[in-house]
Order: sequence, then structure tokens, then C-alpha cells
Amino acid sequence: MTTVDNDRSIVIMGGGPAGVFTACGLVDLGYPATIITRPRPFPAWEGISERPRTSLQHFGFRAATASIGPMVTRAAHWNGQSQDQNREYILNRQTFDQALLRDAKNKGVQIIHGRVEKAVRHESGWEISYVTSDAPPHQKVKIKADFLVDARGRESKLAKVGDRDIAEGDSTSGPATSALLKSYEVSLDLDAMTSVASFPKGWAWFLRDGKGTAILQIFISSEKGELPSKAGLDQYFSELTNILPESEAWLRGATGQTSGVSVRTAAPNRAAPAGGDDFLVVGDGMLALDPLSGNGIFYAIGSGLSAVPVINSLLKKPEDKDLALQFYQERLDNAFKAGCLMGREFYAAEERWPEEAFWKARRLWPRGEEVSHPDPHSDILSQPAEICKKPVVKDGFVALEDVIVTADHPRGVWKIDGIPLVKLMTFLVAEKTDSETAATFGAEAAQVTAARNWLLSRNILPETHRKHNRKT
Repeated sequence: MTTVDNDRSIVIMGGGPAGVFTACGLVDLGYPATIITRPRPFPAWEGISERPRTSLQHFGFRAATASIGPMVTRAAHWNGQSQDQNREYILNRQTFDQALLRDAKNKGVQIIHGRVEKAVRHESGWEISYVTSDAPPHQKVKIKADFLVDARGRESKLAKVGDRDIAEGDSTSGPATSALLKSYEVSLDLDAMTSVASFPKGWAWFLRDGKGTAILQIFISSEKGELPSKAGLDQYFSELTNILPESEAWLRGATGQTSGVSVRTAAPNRAAPAGGDDFLVVGDGMLALDPLSGNGIFYAIGSGLSAVPVINSLLKKPEDKDLALQFYQERLDNAFKAGCLMGREFYAAEERWPEEAFWKARRLWPRGEEVSHPDPHSDILSQPAEICKKPVVKDGFVALEDVIVTADHPRGVWKIDGIPLVKLMTFLVAEKTDSETAATFGAEAAQVTAARNWLLSRNILPETHRKHNRKT
């Protein structure tokens, strides 16, 4: 992205991956960015794949990368079968979030440790009130901003700020789900591990960090009236572990910590609006997926990265507001759709309790016959590729460009390996070699070959164009 000089102040409420990646990207563009955040009040652990770890390394988040725990092979007990399936890194979110903030500070982001009380929009901009331990008890501190980013996760409520609505909003949610979490102390001799298991009332994820701590999270339905009161959570959790067969081996020799059972919302949710002239919602506040997908951190990072050119366009090219917000909303909508379809497929793979309320609801949501990963070569799912104009990221802004829309890429593909596909097609029709075409794009022949092969693999180019796969 091109660095520009800016004097527009931006406040980001929330210091998780989405908020930090947004703030750091804005600082790279020259914007003064401030994060207001507070420590996570309860233990939280996740398993993450290689993709988010690679993103953290690529963008220079050294402390956050170093905070990631060991990689383990996850044992899966699903549909009556047990197998070692997939590998994941163990992530302590409290430690990870603190490391993210250290990285953000090193990159030039101002960090304020406080709890946001209210955000109010005035004619001159936003006024954010927050409480911090540095101020006298109950005294609110105020900060002003030209642009506001809400990255507070599922707490985000920017569709309504202060006492008035700033935009008409709506949301789409999956079956109500809650995650119950309890921490344990285990022997230091036990290796790190993770495991997932299904049972009639829901599913569970267990981990040991290899340093004497174990976590058991149980995901259950939480429609109105299904969860007990706070005073009854410990007993309810014990009842669930008693009908979870794997818990006996998982918790053998474990001692429950005194912190008790914590509860958090875990249903997939997509909110709207994504933003407006002077605000944007990022991360779980806009797009929260079922934890079963294991892609929460990955999508949070992606949300922050895509928010940066959107905000840059809203501030520097207000005439492109609708285009920028369209780009952002479409990206989130498609990610939500794919994530929910993937979740439905995971739940449908458990066939032992089709009439149990938890499983029945999730096997049928969302409704429809679509799949999460369409096969572009399938006669049923594929459709003729279409060339149309769609918003893309170009030079740090959102711009309209010709893209190719396929069954597996409904948002359209502009470039492959840095080569614009629609422009490439005109050169291929002229029967130029890859080397000749590459010189036109200021690229290498291998980049043109990769882009052309992508077109061929989706039958967008005739087979005769394979003969141009040469460097001279």
C-alpha cells in the first residue's frame, strides 16, 4: 500500500486480532490510530491452524507468534469413530492478546487500557468515554476521533450508540449456542494435546498445554430457558461431563480450579450494517463463526486486513463510500455463508442422534443444498464463468475492476500471482508467449503461466492456449 500523510484520528475499540490488524494497517498508511482495550476477563483457549500463524509471521507480529503454544495432533471422537485428525496450535487467548498489543505498540499504535462506556457521535466527530485504572474510581475519561472502529467482538453494538440509532441494522444467527469452560490443574508430566468429541447434548473440546493446565469446553444448545442460573452452572457442567464418555480419560487425575465455570456465546452470527461514513465494525462483531470450524482467528485477521483499504477509501475518497462498503459487506457475507455451510457439514457427519434437539437444529441450518466448497468442475455446481466489474483493493483503496466470477469464487477474482486475469485474456487471444506477456505486465513468465493455468483449469480458455506455456 502507498503511504500517505493523514491527520484524521482513528479510535479502535477492542484489542483482539481484528482490531490490532486494523490499527497497524492504518498506521502503515500514516493515520494516527489508538486502541482502547481491556484485559480478557475470563480464560479463553483456542486451537489455530498454520494459516493465521503464517499471517502473523508475514506481517511481523513477533511477540504474538512467539506466544503461540505447541502444535499437536487433534484426536477426534465423532460419529462413533476415533482418529487422529488435523493438527493445530494451542493458543492461550489471554497471553496471545497481550502479545498482540505489544506488537501493535511497537508498530506505532497508541494503546489505552480501559473499558469503553459509551461512544457518541457529534457533528465534529466521535466522543468515546472510557474508564481506566489510571483515573480515580468511577471517573470517565473522554477521547475524540474522526473515525471509529468497533472491534469488541460479540459485544459490538455500533448500530446503536448513545441513545439513538445511527443506522438500521439486522443480524442473522444460527441456533443459540453457549460454550461452558472449566480450567483444571494436571500433572506436569502430561504432554500437550487436544481432542474433540461429540455426545447427545452437544460437543466438547479438551486441551492440555503441557505445563500443568487443562481446559474443557462444552458446547451446548442455549435457547431460552435451557441454561441454568449462574449458581447452578457448576452442577450443570458436572452433569454434562457425566454423559460425555471421553471426559473420564481426559480428566483422570485433574483438579478443578476455583474459578468455576465461565460461559460465552458461541452461535454463528452476522450483523449489519458493516459501517457508514465514519465508522466500521470488524471481527466477531460483524462475523462470528461456529467454533467447530476452528477458523475464528483466521477470519478476524482477514477482517482487519480488509478493513484498512475500506477505511482509507471512506476517509480519502468519500465519493466511493458505497463501493467500499459493498466490498466489505460482500466479503463478510460470503465468508459467513461458507463458514456456516462448513459447520452444517460437520454436524451432519454425526449421524447417531439425528432427533436430539442440538443435532437436529444444526444439521438443518442453514437450509438449502449448497456446499461449503463448490467444485468448479462439477456439472451440477459449476456455471459459466462471468466477467463483470466488482470492487477490489487497488493501491490501498477500494476500486472497481474487471473480475472473473466462478462457482467457487462468487466474489470474483481480479488477479492471480499479481497478473490481472481479464487483461491477460486479451494477450492470450493475441497468441503472445508468456515471456512477451510478462514483459507487458512487468512480471516474470512464471507469474503469467500460473494465471493462465488458473484460467485453463476452469475452462475459461480453450485448450489450444496450452501451447503458449513457454518462456521465450
